[in-house]
Amino acid sequence: MVKVGFLILAEGRTREDVYQSRRAGKLREAAMVRSALEKELELVETDTEDVRDKADLFKALEKFRREHVDGCLIFVPIYISAALAAMAVRLCDVPCAVLGNSSFDTFSRGGYLASVGAIEQAGLSFKRVAGDIREDRVRQELLHFFCACHAKKALEGMTYGMFGGRSLGINTATADPAQWLKLFGIDMEQIDQLQIVTEAERLPQEEVRACMDWVEKMYGALQYKKGRFSEEHLEKMARSYLAVLKLAKKYSLDFLGLKCQPELSNGYVLQCMTVQLLNDPYDHRGEKKPFVCSCEADCDGALTMEILQLLSGGKPTALQDVCYYDDEKVVFANCGSSASWFAKHSDHAKENLKEVHLIPHSFGEAGGAATQFTFAPGTYTYARLFRMDGVYKMATACVEVQPLEREELHNYSWSRPTAVAKGIDADRFSKVFGCNHMHCVVGDLRAELTEFCRLLGIEQLKVDRQIS
Repeated sequence: MVKVGFLILAEGRTREDVYQSRRAGKLREAAMVRSALEKELELVETDTEDVRDKADLFKALEKFRREHVDGCLIFVPIYISAALAAMAVRLCDVPCAVLGNSSFDTFSRGGYLASVGAIEQAGLSFKRVAGDIREDRVRQELLHFFCACHAKKALEGMTYGMFGGRSLGINTATADPAQWLKLFGIDMEQIDQLQIVTEAERLPQEEVRACMDWVEKMYGALQYKKGRFSEEHLEKMARSYLAVLKLAKKYSLDFLGLKCQPELSNGYVLQCMTVQLLNDPYDHRGEKKPFVCSCEADCDGALTMEILQLLSGGKPTALQDVCYYDDEKVVFANCGSSASWFAKHSDHAKENLKEVHLIPHSFGEAGGAATQFTFAPGTYTYARLFRMDGVYKMATACVEVQPLEREELHNYSWSRPTAVAKGIDADRFSKVFGCNHMHCVVGDLRAELTEFCRLLGIEQLKVDRQIS
């Protein structure tokens, strides 16, 4: 759960009768804020009833640091010292939002305007939230903001594992480790793909067999074809998945990218099932947390997926190629980087996996299977980080994925998980989008992405038709 410091500022004048005359209103308004947010946010409160001077403020901020809060809510329930609010934003180590209320008897409106004015006068960054917590709009603004704060903080200290290097000459799949460290707080570990093969061949047969048995039982079809996809290929695919899991643990990775082409696809086995299973919320051992993995070692792609997963509360994400688009539709498809969860959006692995067919892939001299299925319909958020002249932008879109039958894949790409969506502004997309990959999560995360981009100073490029 997102953890937020709840800083209630109060009357700082030395005349106690002024403070006491407004105390009841302050307690009432603070209780309403607490009640409105505590189901979605873990509110960390100060050790005193409120904060009235700098001594109180220093103690409160120290507690917030100890508790490792993701953000801070500075509440102005009555008229307060604006200087205290400005100092709170300046000294706080995490992003802050400032909230007032609309009750006539509290003088909060005046205190709020004085506070945000003082903060902006000093050029400090924070989130203005104007209105009353009883308005759903105000509540949602706060929830979106603090969700973005959590994602930003969660990235800091992560390690990304890049197995292999640039694939197929896709420059936009590369990233600058120094820039990542500075902007996102993420380290990058370069790992040779040979380690996957070496680790895979060391695995005990019983461990590999358990994974293979589960695949054969759970997947909708295994379409073996001599020389292209056989039980021997399936064994190497299972070994590859288990090997990557072990290497991720060895290097303490938080998310990763896997090159595959051409070294593994031509020299060992295709890695589609590896990437699919990593991104899924289950495997042969039961439920697990989805582990973000991009194919073609797409660094910015994996980072986009990790951001979407954090903002969505842990949902599976995917990497897809932008195969085609016009004013009517956009076709997203990629051979491996789609969790099977997208087939049905079910909490039960069998319901999703029965829709997945392992079929001979259309490329790869070594052979192996593609994970073929269609994406279940619904509202999806698509996003992509990319750079223009070294500066990060993020393209975002909320679209409606359309129902699609398996046989219709003949019209697009038979061997790839595919989604056909409506809602992209084709003209704007052509003019601003800077990559051949895009990434998705189920649900509408437009507001959370807007807040995240603002926190990081990244320009957001909206490429949808702004569906309601």
